[in-house]
Amino acid sequence: MSRSALVELAKRRGYFFQSAGAYGGVSGFYTYGPQGATLKQNVENAWRERFQIREGHREIDAPTVMPEAVFEASGHLDTFDDMLVECPECGESHRADHLIEDETDIEEAESFPIEEVEELIREHDLRCPNCDAELAGEPVEDFNLMFETNIGPGDSSPGYLRPETAQGIFVEFPQLAEYARNQLPFGITQIGKAYRNEISPRKSIVRVREFTQAELEHFIDPNEGGPELDRVADVELTLYPVEEQQKEDGEYLTRTVEEAVEEGIVHEWIAYYRTLPLLLGLLGRRIGGRRRLRIERFGGSSGGEAV
Repeated sequence: MSRSALVELAKRRGYFFQSAGAYGGVSGFYTYGPQGATLKQNVENAWRERFQIREGHREIDAPTVMPEAVFEASGHLDTFDDMLVECPECGESHRADHLIEDETDIEEAESFPIEEVEELIREHDLRCPNCDAELAGEPVEDFNLMFETNIGPGDSSPGYLRPETAQGIFVEFPQLAEYARNQLPFGITQIGKAYRNEISPRKSIVRVREFTQAELEHFIDPNEGGPELDRVADVELTLYPVEEQQKEDGEYLTRTVEEAVEEGIVHEWIAYYRTLPLLLGLLGRRIGGRRRLRIERFGGSSGGEAV
């Protein structure tokens, strides 16, 4: 079944549909219908049971709007960007790296510098998907993905809708550490809305502007012991470390948890948590991990894992 047919079936059966359809709809926003809302709640509850309750972690519910200072400190104001190219004819904005990936065999174009993206658009003679105008020579610019607002009347107190749930956890770390009696490790979970002003939302509910995140932040002392890996030591993970990404013929690696930790491909805590989706019944071949390249990191991040 094609994606478009699946989306239409989901609409007819009451799972999800584009929001504000009576007024023409708006790209990147979806309403979950009676069936979809129930299914979504079941998924959230299953995640909560596996990642929070069974692991002994705690949950918070933080505001979705936070002051500008939070995102200055996190680096989101300066670096939480996607690459935008605007059509000179119809004015439609497109995500430049997606155009390259869609029209060529190149992958992970989001990790390329802007100058290289502009050169690839020229080299492959990429055109506007909307009106077929040439995009070669058009500037590619960084576009910040956060939704801006004002807290209270006037514009003296700018704020932003959170682009991920992590900010609500990190900014309250001192208070949360007290609840944990200042003892490591401890984990904090949050399930809630996040917002990203995507340049070109696509693939129905896969890439949207408002979505629900389920997130666990686990705080550890790197000098102390790690998790019990015995019961998951033989679970196989699909990994894409930096070294493989930087090769022209780089490949995904399949390793057991024990092998991945021993080879230093992944930290033992990350390896452990990557096995938990398997225990939720998700197919192992669909659970993988890619370590972010340095150019993809933002703010004070020293690294990151995409699961």
